[in-house]
Amino acid sequence: FIFTPGAEKVDATGQPAQLTMTLRTSDPSKYLQFVYGFTPGSHQVAVQMNAVNLRDELQLSTNKPEFYWQAAGWNNELGLAQERQHSSVFYKTSEEDRDFLSEMHDEGRQVQGKLQWMAFKQFFFTAAVYSDQGFGDKAEFHNIAPQDSVHNKQYIARFDLNVPADANAATAWNFYFGPNKYAPLKETGAPEFVRIIDYGWGIIGWVSRWIIRPIFEFLSSYIGAIWVVILLLTLAIKTLLFPVTWKNFVSSAKMRILKPEMDELNKKYEGKDAVEKQQAIMALYKQTGVNPFAGCVPVLFQMPILYAMFRFFPSNIELRGQNFLWANDLANYDILFRLPFEIPFYGTHVSGLTILMCISTYFYSRMTMGATPAPTQPGMPNMKVIMNIFTFMMLFFFNSMSSGLTLYYFVANITSIGQMWVIKKYIVDEKKLRDKIDENKKKPVKKSSFHQKLEEMQKAQKDKQKQLKSQIKK
Repeated sequence: FIFTPGAEKVDATGQPAQLTMTLRTSDPSKYLQFVYGFTPGSHQVAVQMNAVNLRDELQLSTNKPEFYWQAAGWNNELGLAQERQHSSVFYKTSEEDRDFLSEMHDEGRQVQGKLQWMAFKQFFFTAAVYSDQGFGDKAEFHNIAPQDSVHNKQYIARFDLNVPADANAATAWNFYFGPNKYAPLKETGAPEFVRIIDYGWGIIGWVSRWIIRPIFEFLSSYIGAIWVVILLLTLAIKTLLFPVTWKNFVSSAKMRILKPEMDELNKKYEGKDAVEKQQAIMALYKQTGVNPFAGCVPVLFQMPILYAMFRFFPSNIELRGQNFLWANDLANYDILFRLPFEIPFYGTHVSGLTILMCISTYFYSRMTMGATPAPTQPGMPNMKVIMNIFTFMMLFFFNSMSSGLTLYYFVANITSIGQMWVIKKYIVDEKKLRDKIDENKKKPVKKSSFHQKLEEMQKAQKDKQKQLKSQIKK
């Protein structure tokens, strides 16, 4: 069909403007018209569709106009495989939360429910359509990885338009063509549209969206160099978590002080009843006032923040095109030098920031493992060996990750090493901790009701074991 434009050009740089495209018939009173509205500085395009006196031609009482959209996403980022893992079809119906097709493999899906919006989302940019009144109740989406090396995904969307069966039928929707950035996505007013940015699920997404993002945006509004923003953000987070680090170190120090006595108990009850051994260990903890689980709670407290940072940096468009040292783009992996061959699960390049991160992780783990007593019971894993293996595996896992993320982890490790040194040298006095533990030993032990019930249960279990052994002998 040949549409006639209402103007040769449209300039919306200074004030809002419209472009009218008209499909005329032989009858001047019958025509189909699309009106596109443009707003300065906006990534949105408003669309009004007017079917004037086309009741018989369109037969809207029996046929619903279908919206069909097909697009191929171009490879814009450094790593095609990484870009494909962040590109897919996203959508939202009025009955369900935001959903999306698999980013890892090809998928087609039929969706039931009033469609509110759908989007062809790439790593950092999105082409989307949304409507205040919603679209039809049926939709079909496809997400396909092309076989070539210039496109990241092939997108297909097909759904009904919500058009009334009137002589002069009209409907409206909006397009969004822009970055995956919180503010412009929020401006659309489409429900959950900002969740195109994958900050993670549950509490991880909440921390990324409402704690990390505001701090990052506040700093970047005053500081142009993103690597400085990452540095300051890291220092702010590590300062916030300093009490957790201190608490964890104190717990490790107490357990290390008790290690000689734990070794004696293990030797004393070697090959004997496990229940008696556990009772003796619990009695030692009770007598000395040491809680073996005191270090677990601080670690659990900081886990959501650590994982939130892992999701925040790779999805943050603010890092795109920003450089630091040899890293030309903090949103993509950095290349210290390329290899003349490919290493399986590693690639053909060497990420310098990943190497620095792993080196700092190794020395930080040595400090933390040095402050943690070795396992006292047989069969327990050696955490020092596990941490060394984990650090080596990070070389492969992070080699193709965002260099902004590896820069954050590197700065975080250096900051943690400094905090550990300050705590050990100036804050925590192990001699005072030892004296406190010795003083606790001299005090009478007050048993809580929970501890008494626990002892009663252990005693009852032990009596049953004795009775069972006696019956077996008989």
